[in-house]
Amino acid sequence: MDPEISQYLLYVLVLSVVFGAAAQFSRFCLLGGMSSYMSSRDGGRMAVYLGAIGVAIVATTLVQWIAGLDLDQTRPPYRSPDFAWGRYLIGGFMFGVGMVLARGCPVRSLVKTSQGNVQALVAIVVMAIAAYAMTRTSLFQTAFLPWVGGLSVDLTAFGIPHQDLAALVGGGTLVYLLVAALLAAALLFVSWRWLPLRGNGLAWLAILLMGAVVGAAFWVTGGAPGQAADMASMMQNSPQEGLGTQSFTFSAPLGDVVYFLQNMTSPSTITFGVVAVAGVFLGSLVSALARRDVRFSIPMSVREWLRTIVGATLVGVGSVLAMGCTVGHGLTGFSTLALGSILSLAAIMLGAWVMLRIDRRSSNNAASAGCSG
Repeated sequence: MDPEISQYLLYVLVLSVVFGAAAQFSRFCLLGGMSSYMSSRDGGRMAVYLGAIGVAIVATTLVQWIAGLDLDQTRPPYRSPDFAWGRYLIGGFMFGVGMVLARGCPVRSLVKTSQGNVQALVAIVVMAIAAYAMTRTSLFQTAFLPWVGGLSVDLTAFGIPHQDLAALVGGGTLVYLLVAALLAAALLFVSWRWLPLRGNGLAWLAILLMGAVVGAAFWVTGGAPGQAADMASMMQNSPQEGLGTQSFTFSAPLGDVVYFLQNMTSPSTITFGVVAVAGVFLGSLVSALARRDVRFSIPMSVREWLRTIVGATLVGVGSVLAMGCTVGHGLTGFSTLALGSILSLAAIMLGAWVMLRIDRRSSNNAASAGCSG
Protein backbone atom coordinates (compact mmCIF):
# COMPACT_ATOMS: atom_id res chain seq x y z
CA MET A 1 0.00 0.00 0.00
CA ASP A 2 1.33 3.45 -0.92
CA PRO A 3 2.53 5.68 1.95
CA GLU A 4 0.00 8.37 1.02
CA ILE A 5 -2.88 5.91 1.32
CA SER A 6 -1.50 4.45 4.56
CA GLN A 7 -1.24 7.95 6.05
CA TYR A 8 -4.78 8.77 4.92
CA LEU A 9 -6.16 5.62 6.55
CA LEU A 10 -4.14 6.30 9.71
CA TYR A 11 -5.77 9.72 10.03
CA VAL A 12 -9.17 8.09 9.60
CA LEU A 13 -8.32 5.49 12.25
CA VAL A 14 -7.27 8.12 14.79
CA LEU A 15 -10.45 10.13 14.25
CA SER A 16 -12.56 6.96 14.49
CA VAL A 17 -10.94 5.91 17.77
CA VAL A 18 -11.64 9.34 19.24
CA PHE A 19 -15.26 9.18 18.06
CA GLY A 20 -15.71 5.68 19.50
CA ALA A 21 -14.24 6.59 22.88
CA ALA A 22 -16.38 9.72 23.14
CA ALA A 23 -19.50 7.79 22.12
CA GLN A 24 -18.80 5.22 24.84
CA PHE A 25 -18.12 7.47 27.81
CA SER A 26 -20.97 9.86 26.93
CA ARG A 27 -23.52 7.08 26.21
CA PHE A 28 -24.15 8.78 22.85
CA CYS A 29 -27.43 7.40 21.53
CA LEU A 30 -30.42 9.01 19.83
CA LEU A 31 -32.65 6.11 20.85
CA GLY A 32 -31.56 6.32 24.47
CA GLY A 33 -32.12 10.06 24.44
CA MET A 34 -35.62 9.74 23.00
CA SER A 35 -36.54 6.94 25.40
CA SER A 36 -35.33 8.87 28.46
CA TYR A 37 -37.18 12.01 27.43
CA MET A 38 -40.40 10.17 26.64
CA SER A 39 -40.39 8.25 29.94
CA SER A 40 -39.18 10.86 32.42
CA ARG A 41 -38.60 14.12 30.50
CA ASP A 42 -34.86 13.71 31.14
CA GLY A 43 -33.15 15.41 28.21
CA GLY A 44 -29.55 14.69 29.25
CA ARG A 45 -28.77 12.00 26.67
CA MET A 46 -30.71 13.82 23.97
CA ALA A 47 -28.59 16.88 24.71
CA VAL A 48 -25.42 14.94 23.90
CA TYR A 49 -26.82 13.99 20.50
CA LEU A 50 -28.14 17.46 19.64
CA GLY A 51 -25.01 19.15 20.95
CA ALA A 52 -22.81 16.95 18.77
CA ILE A 53 -24.86 18.01 15.75
CA GLY A 54 -24.40 21.66 16.68
CA VAL A 55 -20.62 21.31 17.03
CA ALA A 56 -20.48 19.29 13.79
CA ILE A 57 -22.21 22.13 11.95
CA VAL A 58 -19.65 24.61 13.26
CA ALA A 59 -16.67 22.35 12.51
CA THR A 60 -17.84 21.41 9.02
CA THR A 61 -18.68 25.00 8.13
CA LEU A 62 -15.24 26.19 9.27
CA VAL A 63 -13.46 23.41 7.38
CA GLN A 64 -15.48 24.14 4.26
CA TRP A 65 -14.88 27.88 4.49
CA ILE A 66 -11.23 27.97 5.60
CA ALA A 67 -9.93 24.99 3.60
CA GLY A 68 -12.08 25.78 0.58
CA LEU A 69 -13.58 22.29 0.36
CA ASP A 70 -16.41 21.54 -2.04
CA LEU A 71 -19.04 19.59 -0.10
CA ASP A 72 -21.45 19.48 -3.02
CA GLN A 73 -19.73 16.25 -4.16
CA THR A 74 -19.52 13.95 -1.14
CA ARG A 75 -19.93 10.23 -0.46
CA PRO A 76 -22.89 9.83 -0.16
CA PRO A 77 -24.06 12.95 -2.04
CA TYR A 78 -25.83 14.75 0.80
CA ARG A 79 -26.40 17.93 -1.19
CA SER A 80 -27.38 16.25 -4.44
CA PRO A 81 -29.95 18.22 -6.49
CA ASP A 82 -31.77 14.89 -6.84
CA PHE A 83 -33.96 15.27 -3.76
CA ALA A 84 -34.88 11.63 -3.13
CA TRP A 85 -37.64 12.33 -0.62
CA GLY A 86 -39.05 8.80 -0.91
CA ARG A 87 -35.78 7.20 0.11
CA TYR A 88 -35.29 9.67 2.95
CA LEU A 89 -38.77 9.11 4.39
CA ILE A 90 -39.25 5.38 3.84
CA GLY A 91 -35.69 4.35 4.60
CA GLY A 92 -35.51 6.65 7.61
CA PHE A 93 -38.77 5.35 9.06
CA MET A 94 -37.64 1.74 8.55
CA PHE A 95 -34.37 2.55 10.27
CA GLY A 96 -36.13 4.16 13.24
CA VAL A 97 -38.44 1.19 13.77
CA GLY A 98 -35.56 -1.26 13.39
CA MET A 99 -33.37 0.74 15.76
CA VAL A 100 -35.90 0.28 18.56
CA LEU A 101 -36.37 -3.42 17.85
CA ALA A 102 -32.60 -4.03 17.71
CA ARG A 103 -32.02 -1.96 20.88
CA GLY A 104 -29.67 0.46 19.13
CA CYS A 105 -28.35 2.00 15.94
CA PRO A 106 -25.08 0.77 14.35
CA VAL A 107 -22.83 3.04 16.43
CA ARG A 108 -24.58 2.26 19.69
CA SER A 109 -24.49 -1.45 18.85
CA LEU A 110 -20.74 -1.23 18.22
CA VAL A 111 -20.29 0.46 21.59
CA LYS A 112 -22.45 -2.10 23.39
CA THR A 113 -20.54 -4.92 21.68
CA SER A 114 -17.28 -3.53 23.06
CA GLN A 115 -18.88 -3.63 26.51
CA GLY A 116 -19.65 -7.36 26.26
CA ASN A 117 -23.23 -7.29 24.94
CA VAL A 118 -23.70 -10.40 22.77
CA GLN A 119 -27.11 -9.22 21.57
CA ALA A 120 -25.52 -6.08 20.13
CA LEU A 121 -22.84 -8.18 18.42
CA VAL A 122 -25.52 -10.24 16.67
CA ALA A 123 -27.32 -7.04 15.72
CA ILE A 124 -24.15 -5.63 14.13
CA VAL A 125 -23.58 -8.82 12.14
CA VAL A 126 -27.15 -8.82 10.81
CA MET A 127 -26.99 -5.09 10.02
CA ALA A 128 -23.76 -5.64 8.11
CA ILE A 129 -25.16 -8.54 6.09
CA ALA A 130 -28.29 -6.55 5.23
CA ALA A 131 -26.22 -3.52 4.20
CA TYR A 132 -23.97 -5.78 2.10
CA ALA A 133 -27.01 -7.23 0.33
CA MET A 134 -28.27 -3.71 -0.42
CA THR A 135 -24.95 -2.37 -1.71
CA ARG A 136 -23.08 -5.35 -3.18
CA THR A 137 -25.87 -7.47 -4.70
CA SER A 138 -28.80 -6.75 -7.03
CA LEU A 139 -31.28 -6.49 -4.14
CA PHE A 140 -31.64 -2.71 -4.28
CA GLN A 141 -31.90 -2.56 -8.09
CA THR A 142 -34.52 -5.30 -8.27
CA ALA A 143 -36.58 -4.86 -5.10
CA PHE A 144 -36.42 -1.12 -4.40
CA LEU A 145 -35.22 1.01 -7.31
CA PRO A 146 -38.20 0.27 -9.65
CA TRP A 147 -40.65 1.94 -7.28
CA VAL A 148 -38.59 4.23 -5.07
CA GLY A 149 -36.59 5.69 -7.96
CA GLY A 150 -39.51 7.84 -9.03
CA LEU A 151 -40.07 9.31 -5.57
CA SER A 152 -37.65 12.18 -6.08
CA VAL A 153 -37.52 15.77 -7.30
CA ASP A 154 -34.86 17.28 -9.54
CA LEU A 155 -34.15 20.62 -7.87
CA THR A 156 -32.28 21.95 -10.92
CA ALA A 157 -35.65 22.13 -12.69
CA PHE A 158 -36.47 24.93 -10.24
CA GLY A 159 -33.11 26.65 -10.62
CA ILE A 160 -31.74 25.22 -7.36
CA PRO A 161 -28.20 23.79 -7.81
CA HIS A 162 -28.11 21.66 -4.66
CA GLN A 163 -30.13 20.97 -1.54
CA ASP A 164 -28.37 22.80 1.28
CA LEU A 165 -30.68 25.15 3.17
CA ALA A 166 -28.96 28.31 1.92
CA ALA A 167 -29.23 27.25 -1.73
CA LEU A 168 -32.92 26.54 -1.30
CA VAL A 169 -33.56 30.21 -0.53
CA GLY A 170 -31.18 31.43 -3.23
CA GLY A 171 -28.50 32.60 -0.82
CA GLY A 172 -24.74 32.68 -1.19
CA THR A 173 -21.88 32.29 1.26
CA LEU A 174 -23.11 34.88 3.77
CA VAL A 175 -26.57 33.33 3.91
CA TYR A 176 -25.00 29.88 4.35
CA LEU A 177 -22.85 31.10 7.25
CA LEU A 178 -25.87 32.78 8.86
CA VAL A 179 -28.05 29.68 8.58
CA ALA A 180 -25.24 27.48 9.93
CA ALA A 181 -24.65 29.83 12.86
CA LEU A 182 -28.34 30.02 13.77
CA LEU A 183 -28.87 26.26 13.59
CA ALA A 184 -25.75 25.48 15.60
CA ALA A 185 -26.61 28.11 18.22
CA ALA A 186 -30.16 26.79 18.59
CA LEU A 187 -29.01 23.17 19.00
CA LEU A 188 -26.28 24.07 21.47
CA PHE A 189 -28.66 26.28 23.47
CA VAL A 190 -31.18 23.44 23.82
CA SER A 191 -28.37 21.08 24.80
CA TRP A 192 -27.11 23.52 27.41
CA ARG A 193 -30.61 23.90 28.89
CA TRP A 194 -30.99 20.12 29.18
CA LEU A 195 -27.38 19.48 30.13
CA PRO A 196 -25.82 22.40 32.04
CA LEU A 197 -22.04 22.75 31.83
CA ARG A 198 -21.61 22.59 35.60
CA GLY A 199 -21.26 18.94 36.60
CA ASN A 200 -21.40 17.61 33.04
CA GLY A 201 -17.91 18.39 31.79
CA LEU A 202 -17.26 14.86 30.49
CA ALA A 203 -20.44 14.85 28.43
CA TRP A 204 -19.58 18.24 26.92
CA LEU A 205 -16.08 17.02 26.14
CA ALA A 206 -17.67 14.16 24.17
CA ILE A 207 -19.96 16.61 22.38
CA LEU A 208 -16.99 18.72 21.31
CA LEU A 209 -14.90 15.71 20.27
CA MET A 210 -17.59 14.00 18.19
CA GLY A 211 -18.66 17.18 16.44
CA ALA A 212 -15.07 18.23 15.73
CA VAL A 213 -14.20 14.77 14.39
CA VAL A 214 -17.00 15.00 11.81
CA GLY A 215 -15.54 18.24 10.44
CA ALA A 216 -11.97 16.93 10.64
CA ALA A 217 -12.91 13.85 8.61
CA PHE A 218 -14.14 16.09 5.80
CA TRP A 219 -10.74 17.80 5.80
CA VAL A 220 -8.84 14.51 5.81
CA THR A 221 -10.84 13.06 2.92
CA GLY A 222 -11.31 16.22 0.85
CA GLY A 223 -8.14 18.12 1.78
CA ALA A 224 -4.46 17.41 1.27
CA PRO A 225 -4.39 13.84 2.73
CA GLY A 226 -7.35 12.75 0.64
CA GLN A 227 -6.01 14.36 -2.52
CA ALA A 228 -2.62 12.67 -2.04
CA ALA A 229 -4.30 9.31 -1.49
CA ASP A 230 -6.41 9.81 -4.60
CA MET A 231 -3.35 10.59 -6.73
CA ALA A 232 -1.54 7.52 -5.38
CA SER A 233 -4.58 5.36 -6.02
CA MET A 234 -4.73 6.35 -9.68
CA MET A 235 -1.21 4.93 -10.15
CA GLN A 236 -2.17 1.51 -8.76
CA ASN A 237 -3.26 -1.52 -10.77
CA SER A 238 -6.13 -1.94 -8.29
CA PRO A 239 -7.29 1.58 -7.31
CA GLN A 240 -8.20 2.10 -3.68
CA GLU A 241 -11.94 1.81 -3.12
CA GLY A 242 -14.07 4.31 -1.27
CA LEU A 243 -11.97 7.46 -1.70
CA GLY A 244 -13.62 10.85 -1.99
CA THR A 245 -14.80 13.63 0.30
CA GLN A 246 -16.76 12.06 3.16
CA SER A 247 -17.19 11.83 6.90
CA PHE A 248 -18.71 9.36 9.31
CA THR A 249 -21.68 7.20 8.41
CA PHE A 250 -22.43 3.58 9.25
CA SER A 251 -24.88 2.49 6.56
CA ALA A 252 -22.94 1.30 3.51
CA PRO A 253 -19.67 0.96 5.52
CA LEU A 254 -21.08 -2.04 7.39
CA GLY A 255 -21.53 -3.70 4.00
CA ASP A 256 -17.97 -2.67 3.13
CA VAL A 257 -16.74 -4.60 6.18
CA VAL A 258 -18.40 -7.79 4.91
CA TYR A 259 -16.86 -7.24 1.47
CA PHE A 260 -13.44 -6.64 3.01
CA LEU A 261 -13.66 -9.86 5.03
CA GLN A 262 -14.30 -11.70 1.77
CA ASN A 263 -11.28 -10.05 0.13
CA MET A 264 -8.77 -9.59 2.93
CA THR A 265 -5.79 -10.21 0.65
CA SER A 266 -6.63 -7.08 -1.34
CA PRO A 267 -5.57 -3.84 0.43
CA SER A 268 -7.73 -1.84 -2.00
CA THR A 269 -10.86 -3.01 -0.14
CA ILE A 270 -9.80 -1.16 3.04
CA THR A 271 -12.11 1.82 2.73
CA PHE A 272 -12.83 4.81 4.96
CA GLY A 273 -15.91 2.94 6.19
CA VAL A 274 -14.03 -0.25 7.08
CA VAL A 275 -11.47 1.71 9.10
CA ALA A 276 -14.21 3.81 10.70
CA VAL A 277 -16.11 0.74 11.93
CA ALA A 278 -12.92 -0.83 13.31
CA GLY A 279 -11.77 2.44 14.87
CA VAL A 280 -15.06 3.19 16.59
CA PHE A 281 -15.10 -0.32 18.09
CA LEU A 282 -11.47 0.00 19.21
CA GLY A 283 -11.98 3.45 20.73
CA SER A 284 -15.10 2.31 22.54
CA LEU A 285 -13.33 -0.81 23.82
CA VAL A 286 -10.42 1.23 25.21
CA SER A 287 -12.84 3.60 26.93
CA ALA A 288 -14.96 0.74 28.31
CA LEU A 289 -11.92 -1.04 29.70
CA ALA A 290 -10.52 2.15 31.22
CA ARG A 291 -13.86 2.88 32.88
CA ARG A 292 -14.40 -0.76 33.90
CA ASP A 293 -17.62 -0.75 31.94
CA VAL A 294 -17.39 -4.23 30.41
CA ARG A 295 -20.14 -6.64 31.46
CA PHE A 296 -20.92 -9.82 29.56
CA SER A 297 -24.63 -10.12 28.82
CA ILE A 298 -26.79 -12.30 26.60
CA PRO A 299 -30.59 -12.42 26.30
CA MET A 300 -32.25 -15.74 26.99
CA SER A 301 -35.66 -15.45 25.33
CA VAL A 302 -36.30 -16.55 21.75
CA ARG A 303 -38.60 -13.56 21.35
CA GLU A 304 -35.77 -11.15 22.12
CA TRP A 305 -33.47 -12.82 19.59
CA LEU A 306 -36.16 -12.69 16.88
CA ARG A 307 -36.79 -9.05 17.70
CA THR A 308 -33.07 -8.30 17.38
CA ILE A 309 -32.73 -10.03 14.02
CA VAL A 310 -35.81 -8.39 12.51
CA GLY A 311 -34.81 -4.97 13.85
CA ALA A 312 -31.21 -5.24 12.67
CA THR A 313 -32.41 -6.25 9.20
CA LEU A 314 -34.64 -3.18 9.06
CA VAL A 315 -31.72 -1.00 10.19
CA GLY A 316 -29.37 -2.40 7.55
CA VAL A 317 -31.88 -2.10 4.72
CA GLY A 318 -33.30 1.22 5.90
CA SER A 319 -29.92 2.88 6.36
CA VAL A 320 -28.84 2.11 2.79
CA LEU A 321 -32.26 3.03 1.40
CA ALA A 322 -32.15 6.37 3.23
CA MET A 323 -28.44 6.82 2.36
CA GLY A 324 -27.55 7.44 5.98
CA CYS A 325 -28.13 6.68 9.64
CA THR A 326 -28.26 8.50 12.98
CA VAL A 327 -24.64 9.51 12.42
CA GLY A 328 -24.54 9.67 8.62
CA HIS A 329 -27.56 11.95 8.34
CA GLY A 330 -27.85 13.07 11.96
CA LEU A 331 -24.31 14.44 12.31
CA THR A 332 -22.50 14.35 8.97
CA GLY A 333 -25.32 15.16 6.56
CA PHE A 334 -26.91 17.66 8.94
CA SER A 335 -23.54 19.40 9.28
CA THR A 336 -23.63 20.16 5.53
CA LEU A 337 -27.11 21.70 6.00
CA ALA A 338 -28.57 19.14 3.57
CA LEU A 339 -32.37 19.20 3.61
CA GLY A 340 -32.49 15.48 2.81
CA SER A 341 -30.48 14.68 5.92
CA ILE A 342 -32.78 16.76 8.10
CA LEU A 343 -35.83 15.06 6.55
CA SER A 344 -34.29 11.61 6.98
CA LEU A 345 -33.41 12.30 10.62
CA ALA A 346 -37.00 13.40 11.22
CA ALA A 347 -38.23 10.14 9.65
CA ILE A 348 -35.83 8.11 11.81
CA MET A 349 -37.11 9.84 14.93
CA LEU A 350 -40.73 9.32 13.86
CA GLY A 351 -40.17 5.61 13.30
CA ALA A 352 -38.44 5.29 16.66
CA TRP A 353 -41.19 7.27 18.42
CA VAL A 354 -43.92 5.06 16.95
CA MET A 355 -42.10 1.87 17.95
CA LEU A 356 -41.30 3.17 21.44
CA ARG A 357 -45.00 3.96 21.93
CA ILE A 358 -45.95 0.46 20.77
CA ASP A 359 -43.36 -1.03 23.12
CA ARG A 360 -44.64 0.98 26.04
CA ARG A 361 -48.24 0.05 25.35
CA SER A 362 -47.31 -3.65 25.11
CA SER A 363 -45.43 -3.43 28.41
CA ASN A 364 -48.37 -1.73 30.11
CA ASN A 365 -50.79 -4.34 28.77
CA ALA A 366 -48.51 -7.15 29.95
CA ALA A 367 -48.25 -5.57 33.39
CA SER A 368 -52.02 -5.17 33.61
CA ALA A 369 -52.54 -8.79 32.60
CA GLY A 370 -50.04 -9.87 35.26
CA CYS A 371 -51.78 -7.84 37.95
CA SER A 372 -55.21 -9.13 37.00
CA GLY A 373 -53.89 -12.71 37.00
